[in-house]
Amino acid sequence: MSTLIRSSGLLATLVSCASSVHALDYLVVGGGTGGLAIANRLTENPNTSVLVLEAGGDGLGNANISSLALVGAAWGTDIDWQFPTEPLPNGVSIGKVPRGKVLGGSSAINGAVFSRGDRRDYQLWEAAGNPGWNANNILAASFKSEHFYPPPANWSIEYVTSDHGNSGPVATSFGNPAPPIQQDMINSVVNYGGKQSPDLAGGHVDGMAWVTHARLPSNQTRATSATAYYFPYSYRPNFKVSLYSQATRIIWKSTANGNAVAAGVEYVDQSGATHVVNASTVILSAGVWGSPPILERSGVGNKTLLASLGINSVVDLPGLGENMVEQPIVPMLYALNTTLPLNSVSPLLLNLESLQETFAKGGDLAKLQSLFVKPANMPDAIFNMYKTLYSEGAAWFEGYTLPVIQAGQPTIIAWYSGLGRPLSTGSVHINSTDGLAYPAIQYNWWTSPFDVYATAVAAQRIQNFTSTPPFSDWIAARIAPPASVVSIDDFSAYVQAAGTQGNHPIGSAAMLPRADGGVVDPNLKVYGTANVYIIDASVIPAQPSGHPQAHVYAFAERAAQLFAASY
Repeated sequence: MSTLIRSSGLLATLVSCASSVHALDYLVVGGGTGGLAIANRLTENPNTSVLVLEAGGDGLGNANISSLALVGAAWGTDIDWQFPTEPLPNGVSIGKVPRGKVLGGSSAINGAVFSRGDRRDYQLWEAAGNPGWNANNILAASFKSEHFYPPPANWSIEYVTSDHGNSGPVATSFGNPAPPIQQDMINSVVNYGGKQSPDLAGGHVDGMAWVTHARLPSNQTRATSATAYYFPYSYRPNFKVSLYSQATRIIWKSTANGNAVAAGVEYVDQSGATHVVNASTVILSAGVWGSPPILERSGVGNKTLLASLGINSVVDLPGLGENMVEQPIVPMLYALNTTLPLNSVSPLLLNLESLQETFAKGGDLAKLQSLFVKPANMPDAIFNMYKTLYSEGAAWFEGYTLPVIQAGQPTIIAWYSGLGRPLSTGSVHINSTDGLAYPAIQYNWWTSPFDVYATAVAAQRIQNFTSTPPFSDWIAARIAPPASVVSIDDFSAYVQAAGTQGNHPIGSAAMLPRADGGVVDPNLKVYGTANVYIIDASVIPAQPSGHPQAHVYAFAERAAQLFAASY
């Protein structure tokens, strides 16, 4: 029997033969970044049976997945969920935003950046009520997922070998030798008062550095959770995947005494038929905008919201769907006075700075401090993390560069300013009992005056970087914002109008104490349930100073250790 089950009619046979020892042990909802990683680790035990329900297809042969030269080409296609978002409070519409609807999930369609956060982030996660989730444990779990391929010595790219894992399944590497323009970018940052870091991947995030992609260097193809954790292991008889199977809700065996026990999951196949699969343990890995809706349709979440839709409350969890943070990014576009060769700027440059560094040569730090006020919908536990990170000078902004190269035309450099830790917090909730309906996603950007002012100063700082030699020698003209944008008020208006998504949503089912708005405990088990877990970016309690992909792999690796210890 093929491991990739394309017809749900085979599902009964699939489950019965998944293990010769006992019935299905784990049902994983979502074959994405976290789902395939945890399924892989669980099936290392041949007596443990796992079935993964994936709403999309396998993605095999799709160049928009495999080729990193085509990053973004998959957005808006059939392997993208194309989640619609609600208009921002200021009336600006972000429109549809991408998430992977394919084996590999968003690891198959994202920018492929593989970067970790600061040790201080992780220490505060533990201090907020998550014992065991400290820097040493999280970094160890992240290193376990990574297989770093160092660049040739003549590529002139700095890195620190000990900041990377060397035996994990996810290939990471740099794409090409660093061209002179990138060193000039670094030099301009340093000349204007910024820092250069040899490597950002070892838990010390401060300054500008080259950053790896999830890429196999031998053929320059993208490494996804499918290529890393599934395809090489699909021979395992206890590791099964059912494609085109969209989970809609959890089926409960019992809900007595505030301890709901899941019997399995209801899902809809490609033909529209509804089925139920039973399992001893249910793991949701449907993502920031997928896992909360499944729980809400199952009676878990804010009981007032559920009652308004006629859903009986099984577990009252007001924090579910709240605390969602997405990083807004603001483009600064510059036309160069030359045309760079295609793929010549592949090694990604990231510049991460603290608020103090960003405001060192511009802006009013006293004014910023006066605006640092906790929003009403932010739990104290998260705001306290932010206060500590602020006072310790941890990275708050991310700047990264992206070339736009068109044949025969001058190259355009986009230098993005990303607000790493916005105070404006969004949400995701169902507005229908239809299991296939999209949820309502509200980013809530710019509702905090702190976010507006801080991002405006950061954008102005990038303008100062680009006006500083030697990078300024490459610039012919600024395209966006227009030359009329000069003052901090001008930049404030620009960031609110031009800000777009960084595609780094986290936190809609946060790992925090229940009293602090948490949804999962330190074992990643949903509060009020006996056997339902979440392993995806929704459980990340606060935005780290790194990209979500590496963190989701780390959560899956650590979850596997916790499951092994439990059983």
